[in-house]
Amino acid sequence: MTAAQRSLLTTLPNTPGVYLFYGTLGELLYVGKSKTIRTRVRSHFTARDEAWLRRRVKRVDTRETAGELGALLLESKLIKELHPMFNVASRQRRRIIVARGTVNAAGYLVVSLEAIDILELRPGAPVLGIFKHRTQAREFLTQAAREFRLCPKLLRLETGRGYCFSYHLGHCDGACNGEEDPGAYNARVEKAFDERRIRAWPYRGPIVIEEESAAGLKESFVVDNWCLLESRRVGSGGSDSVETAPHRFDYDSYKILYSFVSDPANAGRIRGQSHESAPQPPRRTFSRRPHRRVDASHRKNV
Repeated sequence: MTAAQRSLLTTLPNTPGVYLFYGTLGELLYVGKSKTIRTRVRSHFTARDEAWLRRRVKRVDTRETAGELGALLLESKLIKELHPMFNVASRQRRRIIVARGTVNAAGYLVVSLEAIDILELRPGAPVLGIFKHRTQAREFLTQAAREFRLCPKLLRLETGRGYCFSYHLGHCDGACNGEEDPGAYNARVEKAFDERRIRAWPYRGPIVIEEESAAGLKESFVVDNWCLLESRRVGSGGSDSVETAPHRFDYDSYKILYSFVSDPANAGRIRGQSHESAPQPPRRTFSRRPHRRVDASHRKNV
């Protein structure tokens, strides 16, 4: 670590938030988050395997948050908006891939993949699972076919007439040609996708999540059906700022929010209407248009 970098570290806050590394020409190199910014940046500057990064860093900007949730959401937002050079895995906002299930004339569930921006409620084509990209989806389907003896043709991994190739290898029980009971086959499809489902919204309406830092910074987040609708910051001096967001499903934000509300330790930071299912969110998926709420009557279909 250089003397300039050691001096820089002393100016960084040791609070929750996001840090931004800039290079010599002012280019944004990396965006990260931490519960303690100074400690995390120090680890970048001392780790042997990150020497390539710290040699490029000439400036560090920080954006403090009231807590870890705010830091996670802000990091995700900035990476998508600013496209830092070395946040390769998540810097692009991609259309998500959903796997929908429809029942064919023989009674079997057929899976199709669809690239979408917004989840829509389709009673005849419920969402079975969600993926970041098509490659991930096809890899999952290939593995599910092996593990649950699913038919590659009904998973749209194969095309053509007659039996699938897996049937000839003894890995498919003949659903592709009507030899297996549809109910038994469909139950295995549902089981295969169980861990890929989007969990149902466990509240009867929007909620407000609140965080407060030791320095007196307060933040609140209005969330409905896993969509972040509004963020509000109130500084220790009383200054107030509000940022609204479109009612759009974002997969990265969904994972952050689901992890937060699923942790019983965070219950005291959430206010709003009561849980529909306590203590944990239900395991069923949801699909919705931006203006419609998914309630218990919908869940059996999605």
